[in-house]
Amino acid sequence: MTKKFITIKNNVDNELIEKKSRFITYLIRISSQEEAKEFIQKMKKKFYDASHVCSAFVFGDNNEITRANDDGEPSGTAGTPMLDVLLKNNIKNVCAVSIRYFGGTKLGTGGLVRAYSSGLIEAIKKAKLIERKNALEINFEIEYSLNGKIEYEITKTNFLVDDVIYSDKINYKIFVIKNEDEVFLNWIREATNGKFKIISSREKLLEFDIK
Repeated sequence: MTKKFITIKNNVDNELIEKKSRFITYLIRISSQEEAKEFIQKMKKKFYDASHVCSAFVFGDNNEITRANDDGEPSGTAGTPMLDVLLKNNIKNVCAVSIRYFGGTKLGTGGLVRAYSSGLIEAIKKAKLIERKNALEINFEIEYSLNGKIEYEITKTNFLVDDVIYSDKINYKIFVIKNEDEVFLNWIREATNGKFKIISSREKLLEFDIK
């Protein structure tokens, strides 16, 4: 079974204070690993005076590329727990950077893991999460006499109407989740008594808000 593809809709940041150490966490959406690397370097330049600039990113439909960097913190206490948070929440195509300004009190390995993890978890809570699904963009044509019924019946389905064009006939452009294409065909046949014409059908990726 294919895992859900979840990512963020908006870039977010979060600030956490732990024993006077300041942790500033940024979480952004990425379209390539190069974009993640560029963002990490940008943060290092911007926060050049920080004690540490730790990072983690996940890219690919099946997490093909994952990276974590502790940036001088004890091994496995910063970038690695941040990466674990992303993987456990199944969030893909994102880059997280956490900037630490040392507050004078050592946190210990357990304290560091909790601080870096908590900063990212809070950032994720602030983000709008979306799920990406494979869909079909279907254009179909009907006579005007059938439109009243179609307008009413389609509101009771999961199909998404993107556009309606009125000319000599009525052309609907709708989105159907890929696994529901047979459901759509059965529905349109019944709703029109077979009096419809599919003009085109192509695959498309759709994004749906989770929260």
